[in-house]
Amino acid sequence: MALETISFQTSDSVTLRGWFYRPTNPSRSQAPCLVMAHGFSALKEIDLGTFAEYLVSKLDLACLVYDNRGFGESDTKPGQPRHEIIPSQQTSDYSDAITYAQSRSDVDASRIGIWGSSYSGGHVLWVGAVDRRVKAVLSQAPCVDG
Repeated sequence: MALETISFQTSDSVTLRGWFYRPTNPSRSQAPCLVMAHGFSALKEIDLGTFAEYLVSKLDLACLVYDNRGFGESDTKPGQPRHEIIPSQQTSDYSDAITYAQSRSDVDASRIGIWGSSYSGGHVLWVGAVDRRVKAVLSQAPCVDG
């Protein structure tokens, strides 16, 4: 498994940062990719890497893990406080992460999945319903009401 530190721009010019995990011996030049973000007020360092490492070691896929805007290493808009949770921005950021994943030459752009747990588990249900590029949704203990 290869790990790369990444950054990408959102549609409203915020820089999000994270990690990209590639399978060690992929069976093809372009791997399917699972886009992952943390729940409510967590950081990517809180077990997202553990999940990604496990998935990449067992399945022939890549994982893109990132911090939500204003959390961890990711930026926020000028004047916007850090640690502010705005679901509409977080769901939009998932779509921007998908766009970034699809721009990579080592990702099969037609095979993108999304994963979320807790608060982001609810986000992936919404993103999967509205973003036609998503081919698989993994929602773990989602927040779906409130």
